[in-house]
Amino acid sequence: MEFVAHPRDLPLEITLIEDQPFPPISEERAGFVGITYVTLRPFDFGRSVRITLEEIDPNFCVSGRIAWCRQEADGYHIAIEFPTKEECYCVRMIEQLSQIEHYRRQAKMAGRRLNYNEAAAEWIQKFAASFPAFTI
Repeated sequence: MEFVAHPRDLPLEITLIEDQPFPPISEERAGFVGITYVTLRPFDFGRSVRITLEEIDPNFCVSGRIAWCRQEADGYHIAIEFPTKEECYCVRMIEQLSQIEHYRRQAKMAGRRLNYNEAAAEWIQKFAASFPAFTI
């Protein structure tokens, strides 16, 4: 199972929702299963959450489940898994867009002005091959 670290400069809105029945996830499952993120508050293992990401897509809204939560010096590191095929696929696509936008912002801080298409082309060349595959 692979989790992708969601960029901190693109804030997620994470809301607790009534627990939903998700199919069990096998520990042996390979490929992309979710994201990690740093929050200011803890989340209980197994709780269902709704995630939105206004900066990338105002219509993006998906449900997942807290896989783990660890307190660190900079906040609570959480992992959110997306057990259904549809949600996992959707989140993986949004995460790639998030990683590209983060790359564009990093380039800007380094003095390089890239539009989104230029950043996407560079990110794909440098990082797409190492991005976890979707194998659910």
